[in-house]
Amino acid sequence: MNKISRLILAISIVLLSGAVRAQAESPLANGSQFAGPYVGLKLGVNNSNASGAISRASHNTVFPGFTAGYNVDVDRFVIGAEAFADLHNGSSTGKDGGIDARFGMPFQQIMPYARLGFTAQEPSTRLHWGLGVEYKFARHTSALGEWTTDWSNHDGTRRRNNSYTVGLQYHFN
Repeated sequence: MNKISRLILAISIVLLSGAVRAQAESPLANGSQFAGPYVGLKLGVNNSNASGAISRASHNTVFPGFTAGYNVDVDRFVIGAEAFADLHNGSSTGKDGGIDARFGMPFQQIMPYARLGFTAQEPSTRLHWGLGVEYKFARHTSALGEWTTDWSNHDGTRRRNNSYTVGLQYHFN
């Protein structure tokens, strides 16, 4: 396990343990449907390219992915941490994994959200962010659609990723 992977793992543990502690210290009687732990599967299309020392034209790759996270209610908002793995082998950056903070505002069963964090693997650690909407259609199950992006400029090559995914999440609450 390289330094970057250990750093991402350590940040994930700290964020998730803080979220669990915050939920235990201030449970809300009328909390949102999105608070608590969850795991998910997703399927997406990644559009990427590379230019510079390595050049690769814009192309699409279909990929599976996995998520695990924890959300807490903070007043009218939902804040959480999510670890993810995007297995897009054909991307200009290869498979990615990382951790993002999620910030959402639920409207009954629907929650639009933004995410911001880091992804790592090839060729470097980089900023990762995006927008999405989640729909809670059953007590333990939600569907989501999202767009995420990241880019890097490493060893004379500029790489860009845009991923469009749909997914299902199981909520343990």
